[in-house]
Amino acid sequence: MARAGHFDLFQLLYGRLLIPPSVYQEVAIRGRRQAGSRELLRAKWIRRRRPRRMDLVAALRAFLGRGEAEAIALTAERKGTLLLIDEIHGRRVAREMGILVVGTLGVLLQGYRNNHVPDLEAAIARMRERGTWIDDEIVEVILAAARAR
Repeated sequence: MARAGHFDLFQLLYGRLLIPPSVYQEVAIRGRRQAGSRELLRAKWIRRRRPRRMDLVAALRAFLGRGEAEAIALTAERKGTLLLIDEIHGRRVAREMGILVVGTLGVLLQGYRNNHVPDLEAAIARMRERGTWIDDEIVEVILAAARAR
């Protein structure tokens, strides 16, 4: 979201975010010079929370990365919570578990529909220019949904 220039959308749309320790490590520590690192460190509305179900994390780790596994487990503990995830396998697993998911482009679309993102196409272009790979077909689906507003 930082690459799109709309990191603030998380707070505007959701109020607060919970992230597991591994996601914090990946973004704030190992990715300290990458987009989103400074924003995460400054965001008082983002809280780190360790999942309680480490058995679930271990089971999910058999086929997902640590960040995805912890995020899914953390969300599973909080009924009715939305999971922000882009990784395709993680999305599939979360949906199979009955977890509601949204990805970066879905957040941008919601921000556009709520008048927080004035130019959705430009935001997506910024993400791509700054190194985010996004499938052309997915972009077309999101832009069509925006036009259908």
